[in-house]
Amino acid sequence: MSVRRKLKSLHRHISPAERAFHRVWPLIDSVEGFLVSPEQERWLFRTARSLPDKANIVEIGSFKGRSTCCLAYGCMNTRKKVFAVDTFDGNSSDFAHRNFLCDFQRNIEERGLGQYVVPIRGLSATIGQFWNKPIHLLFIDGSHAYDDVVADFRNFFPHVVPQGIVAFHDVVDTWPGALKAWRDVASHELCQVGNRSTLAFGRKRPVSRTLDSRI
Repeated sequence: MSVRRKLKSLHRHISPAERAFHRVWPLIDSVEGFLVSPEQERWLFRTARSLPDKANIVEIGSFKGRSTCCLAYGCMNTRKKVFAVDTFDGNSSDFAHRNFLCDFQRNIEERGLGQYVVPIRGLSATIGQFWNKPIHLLFIDGSHAYDDVVADFRNFFPHVVPQGIVAFHDVVDTWPGALKAWRDVASHELCQVGNRSTLAFGRKRPVSRTLDSRI
């Protein structure tokens, strides 16, 4: 069998989702960010793609939009939305006095993803207190201080639909706040937990039949 025929045969056996990811990967990879590539980008893309039409995705912590692009590419040709919550301000000595909103918006618009992304500028702790939309995927990647991670989870988790997905980034020893929040709090509220490198995720437990019968 020729090399070309072998490649065609291999291509036929790759899932449609994986083929779609391969097409957009160069555009994702050109955006600055902190994901562990390409495993985490692939997971975000495929998870967003798997959600129902009109699903709401909330991303806490967007920086210049690398993870946002992963999620938004998974929304293409649907009515899904990615709500990107971030101050878009540098909050460390490395990024002090810099504003990333222009970089974020440019990265989204240049890739034709504007219709799928709603940037929300502000503190997640404040925004979470007034949130009122159902959430099908919650991706927590904002401040990695333990109290802040727990607050993000507590504020937004009540809005996650039953069997909705919650994911945390940087669940690793080098980020003890995120790791502790996942281990001590979030993981106990979720089922079907798993991980992709430093991503940890699970599903919100379905409403029990007993509870349903009382409503």
